[in-house]
Amino acid sequence: MKVLIAPACTAIAMIIGWFVYEQSLSDTQTAPKTIITRPIAVQVTRSTEKSLVKRINLVGNLEAGSQVEIRTRHSGYIKSMPFNVGDRIKAGDVILELNDSENQELVSRSEAALKVSKAQLEAQETSENLADKAYQRLKVLQKSGVSTNQQMEEAMANWTIAKAQTKLEQARVEQAESDLKQSRLRLQENKILSPTDGFLAERLVDVGDLAKPDVALMKIVNLDPVRTIVHIVEKDYEDVKKTQEAIITVDTFPNRTFAGHVVHKAPVLDPQTRTAAVQIEIPNSGFSLKPGMHARVQIVFEQHHKANVLPVASLTRRKDGPGLAVFIIEGNPPITERRNIETGINDGELVEILSGINSKDLVITLGNRLVDEGQKVTPIEVPMEEVLQTPLSTLPQKTNL
Repeated sequence: MKVLIAPACTAIAMIIGWFVYEQSLSDTQTAPKTIITRPIAVQVTRSTEKSLVKRINLVGNLEAGSQVEIRTRHSGYIKSMPFNVGDRIKAGDVILELNDSENQELVSRSEAALKVSKAQLEAQETSENLADKAYQRLKVLQKSGVSTNQQMEEAMANWTIAKAQTKLEQARVEQAESDLKQSRLRLQENKILSPTDGFLAERLVDVGDLAKPDVALMKIVNLDPVRTIVHIVEKDYEDVKKTQEAIITVDTFPNRTFAGHVVHKAPVLDPQTRTAAVQIEIPNSGFSLKPGMHARVQIVFEQHHKANVLPVASLTRRKDGPGLAVFIIEGNPPITERRNIETGINDGELVEILSGINSKDLVITLGNRLVDEGQKVTPIEVPMEEVLQTPLSTLPQKTNL
């Protein structure tokens, strides 16, 4: 009996396995469950007429309009420095004075030397007059036969020598006058005058220090105007031109804007960064702006007071070639259509639409990356003002049921 039980169990297991296999094969051949796709919800709006400004946003650091390093022409110990850092200075103010005792002595010596030279010139002029008179007397006597030719030659030679000596003394007087002038000029140079209006930005020495021609003593900066250097990329190079308006903001005054203009543009681009330096000048009559401040700069290229605009986010690429397009909604049920457009100026948020759509067309602003042409959608119309405030997190997503 036990011998029969084992084969029976094996047969039963095989029969059950066969039925399980048949059932699984039947299940795999059953038709797949149908997935129903719901039309995607998209945000749409209509083009609007607005004032549009084409501009670029840049950053830079403010610099002084001009900066002067003060140096001396001659060495000397510093006697006085009447201005401190931050003081306002006018052109012509005495900003540093060197010890002038040696130069005062040099001037006194030059004045004395000039007096000696003038006295020697006066004495020589007297000698020349005497030689001239002696020569003239001999000429008269020669007519009477009293003087000899040798006496005439000696008198004439003495007079000629006296005239030459007088010229020499005159040259010595001129030399003495020049020395005195140089001495006085050297004395004046001990007082260093400011070459420009501005503020004392830095004192690099102090009273008692030895000033040398190769050592800077102080720095004076002019803060009206100030300037900033910004760098523009290659695609904006031709748009930037001299005298263009620039709007500047700084962190110190978050609620104020400062007007500037382009004064210089580099004629070449840096091959490493592919950018060109642009200098912007900013009037600063109140001296509110300080060198070193971080500046945010907007350069205005072009302004259209009445432009038909759409959000930049609504733009997509053409399917038939280079250029731009938008998706519009037409029909009932709503179907997407790709419409080629021509654009104008772009301020980074809005773009001018020159052709391709009209003010009645519903344009997809959010969801245009998730749809294709001829697709059914559920449009949700939103006014332009609200479109510009819509966060990207509200972008509709595809839903499969």
